[in-house]
Amino acid sequence: MPNLRLITLGTGGMIPSLDRSLPSTAMKRGGEVILFDCGEGTQVQVMKAGIGFGGIEKIFISHLHGDHITGLPGFLMTLSQTNRQKSLYIFGPPGIKGFWKALGRTLGFKTGYEVVIQEIEGDFQTEGNGYQIRATPVDHTIFCLAYALIEDDRPGKFDKGKAENLEVPEGPLFGRLQRGEEIALPGGLVVKPSDVLGPLRRGRKVVYAVDTRPCEEVVGLAQGADVLVHEGVFGEELKKEANLRGHSTVAQAAEVARRAGVGRLILTHISPRYKDVRGLLAEARAVFPRTNIARDLMEWEIPVHK
Repeated sequence: MPNLRLITLGTGGMIPSLDRSLPSTAMKRGGEVILFDCGEGTQVQVMKAGIGFGGIEKIFISHLHGDHITGLPGFLMTLSQTNRQKSLYIFGPPGIKGFWKALGRTLGFKTGYEVVIQEIEGDFQTEGNGYQIRATPVDHTIFCLAYALIEDDRPGKFDKGKAENLEVPEGPLFGRLQRGEEIALPGGLVVKPSDVLGPLRRGRKVVYAVDTRPCEEVVGLAQGADVLVHEGVFGEELKKEANLRGHSTVAQAAEVARRAGVGRLILTHISPRYKDVRGLLAEARAVFPRTNIARDLMEWEIPVHK
């Protein structure tokens, strides 16, 4: 099972600061890297994180506000300087194809690799190698998407004793059963994987929901997630302003995490007005104790389910 790491490349919102870059989050699964949003300077943050550009195959954009997408031109130009050959897949809301075409017209910019863009207009799912990405519209001031990376379930634990009792010889046949294949023994007995395997072990699930007011769509998408990355622009003292702007307070994000039953909440998209986030963290943890406030270039290893 490949390692799964979450890296918060940019954790600010609206404008960059000396402490927080604009929104971008990476999920590194084995040798593949998936980006969510691409604020200004994302390519620099990728280099600082030591991720490497070669593994980046997919970019998912939440919405077309500038702080989430204006890093894309520079990022694509940087990729062109790496002699990239393989295709890059970009997913995002309606209008992202027009954004790409406008870049070509105004900058005279062409890549040496294929850029495949897919616009998402509603609930959506795409398959990867051993996982899927789901998208659902959320509640912002313009059309905006939240995303979930959901791994495939794994076969249950192999019970060697049960296999031996069924006279399965140790060796390649063990491996076939562990991969979910039926086998036939010389005497004609057919052994099914369910005869020697425990219950399925669920895959890991990580959800990215930035920008949005607290909404049922995120609660549903994040049900049982290992990690929810959710915006927390303001504290409760600015709740009215947050909601007018289509955002959530840290306490509202924590309530979403609590209702969804997630393993951990990571707050991002923090307003530049907060230099000291200890008060924000206290507000969130009063609702959902397993909360962290992200900083740029923080990393979390997400363990497999045993």
